[in-house]
Amino acid sequence: MNISSIVGALSAARFFAPLHLVSSLPAQHSAGSHLRPGICPLALAGGLLLVPLLSLASGVPRAKERFANLDGHRIYYRSFGSGKSAMIFLSGWGCDTSLWRNQVPALVPYSRVLLVDLPGHGRSDKPDIPYTLDLFARAVYAVLEHARVQKAAVVGHSMGGMVAYEFARRWPEKTIALIWVDGTFTIPVDVDQQITGLRKRAEDFRSPDYQEKVRKFIDQLYVPQTPTAVRDEVTRSILATPQHVLVGCLEGLADRRLYEPHPPLDLPAFAIFSSFWNPERFIDIFKKSLPRLQYQVLTGVGHYPMLEKPDLVNAALTRFVASIQPELRKH
Repeated sequence: MNISSIVGALSAARFFAPLHLVSSLPAQHSAGSHLRPGICPLALAGGLLLVPLLSLASGVPRAKERFANLDGHRIYYRSFGSGKSAMIFLSGWGCDTSLWRNQVPALVPYSRVLLVDLPGHGRSDKPDIPYTLDLFARAVYAVLEHARVQKAAVVGHSMGGMVAYEFARRWPEKTIALIWVDGTFTIPVDVDQQITGLRKRAEDFRSPDYQEKVRKFIDQLYVPQTPTAVRDEVTRSILATPQHVLVGCLEGLADRRLYEPHPPLDLPAFAIFSSFWNPERFIDIFKKSLPRLQYQVLTGVGHYPMLEKPDLVNAALTRFVASIQPELRKH
């Protein structure tokens, strides 16, 4: 099956990068990872080994719960630590800040950490408005302003990865680094089919039985090794998100302008990908826009590696974050 036919079959799930290629999955290997050139574990081992020592010495700061304001609507976020630079974490479609709970203890020794509920999600307001990448990127900016953060490393999962890229593209001067956890930007492959698929999926989710359709949809995002507890948690989170928000996000991504090429971003970038959708076939496309991209592919995980294999994700994140720590500590 060629890329065009695969994307055409699965384009309804465009905002979930793995679903492009579910029909042509490579054979699964034992749980682990493949580290790609650009990150040297030995060179950064000293910084990584400090993480548990620092965590034990200082403990995880208590979260400060806050609301920023965007266009008269509240944006919920949690803040750990202090400082004028931070790592800001963005969840994907239908999910909230709880997805990142396992990453906070590993990363607070390096940086202030902000966890954000994007508009329509979690504890943020859920108005009946268009849910676009423009809205989400502006929400990130509003949170940084409210938290008095000058620059941030922006971390996004799934749709949150698209938001992170959109923010970095608009405000590169406020972006220390871009990090994806099984996220991408909108890939300019078979764009017409992707947009048609998104609109069809949005229409499907308008039906009275949309929750059952959503369940079947997200069932495609796991591998056999995905724990039942993770499947249940993700399902609960997404189904707790109002129907108009789930539909609105799909409609917002069916915007042809999102697939147009943009000038390359000259900033540090790192991606943690799940192997089950064979992301390496798109690396050349990613590097045209992010020439400094480094990446790591994890095997034996589905679309929620931060929940499925948090230790592997934390190890990968801390290796990369150690390399940008001087910038994080500068502000």
